[in-house]
Amino acid sequence: MEHDVIVVGVGGMGAAAADALAGRGQRVLALEQFGLAHARGSSHGSTRIVRQAYFESPDYLPLLRRAYQLWDALPPALALHRVGCLVLGHADSPVLTGAAATAARCGVAVQTLTAAEVRRRFPAFRPGDDEAALLEPDAGFVRPELTVAHLAGRARQRGARVLTDQRVLAWEVTGDGVAVRTRDAVHRAARLVLAAGAWTPALAGSLGIPIRVERRVMHFFTPSEPGRFAPARMPTFIWDLAAGDSLYGFPLDGADGVKVGFHNRGPVIDPDRLQPDGSAEEVDEMRAVLDRHLPGAAGRLVRSTGCLYASTPDEDFVLGLVPGLDDRVVVAAGFSGHGFKFVPVVGEVVADLVVEGTTPFDLGFLAPTRFAATADP
Repeated sequence: MEHDVIVVGVGGMGAAAADALAGRGQRVLALEQFGLAHARGSSHGSTRIVRQAYFESPDYLPLLRRAYQLWDALPPALALHRVGCLVLGHADSPVLTGAAATAARCGVAVQTLTAAEVRRRFPAFRPGDDEAALLEPDAGFVRPELTVAHLAGRARQRGARVLTDQRVLAWEVTGDGVAVRTRDAVHRAARLVLAAGAWTPALAGSLGIPIRVERRVMHFFTPSEPGRFAPARMPTFIWDLAAGDSLYGFPLDGADGVKVGFHNRGPVIDPDRLQPDGSAEEVDEMRAVLDRHLPGAAGRLVRSTGCLYASTPDEDFVLGLVPGLDDRVVVAAGFSGHGFKFVPVVGEVVADLVVEGTTPFDLGFLAPTRFAATADP
């Protein structure tokens, strides 16, 4: 065969997988249906938060610790920018209490702040007196588009073929490997990595992995008083506004201004339909929240851009070998709006599974088979 492994999708996860596999001497073909670092999926928007006080689950901590090491090994423009992360909410907020619990259990350095302390140290924020916060100083942000371009470029330097404008229509396991069909050709390899993001449901329907695709909007504003929102005075943040409704954001970032978005608000969509920019109603909705919580942030609108979440029912990832296919197919999908921080370690894990058939990380809670027990008969 011409290739050892085919990677479908060259967003953050696919680029990292192609890079790691090529780095281990695998003959890699990576297929991307759009251009590199495109804005149709989930690996764009200038910045992504990276943190370890992980309210989602402490089970992610081994992966996060390795991800930190790998981020720091990248060129300075791509490495983790440590501006901190502030988690805010009421005392019973599951986001705030979950972050504190993970920090305590896993030894993540954090600081507990009252609302008054937040207002004094970080004047961009206006929490109510009945709210509190947790500051993780070692958290920060990374650059998604630059990361994808770098990893795909390094994969090519290591010998991978990275092809763009190659939409995958179907795949199948054959007698000696896998066959992947695009509009132009049928490609064959010993193994397959499905890292197609929001397009995974169309390609992995037979695998019984439930993924819903939702639209989110990232808003960028020039604040009225830029000094209050500079990285030296404002960390990244996640604000638990109410049950199942959180706001996230980043400090001032050059011409992009301050970036903010709602983590939970957005409709289920078809990823094949070009998503519109944020509507006037969506911008007004964000302005109203910012006027209350970060007064002065919502100055001149720079842009409002759509982004896709590919989410599982439990909002944990799907990462592992697909059983029953002779260890030929690895799925890396369903990153549920909190996956980009894991990009470099996911690439490493995928390479482990393809080359060795196993990985030192415990992936049981991310297993592709975990939904089988709840599937309809």
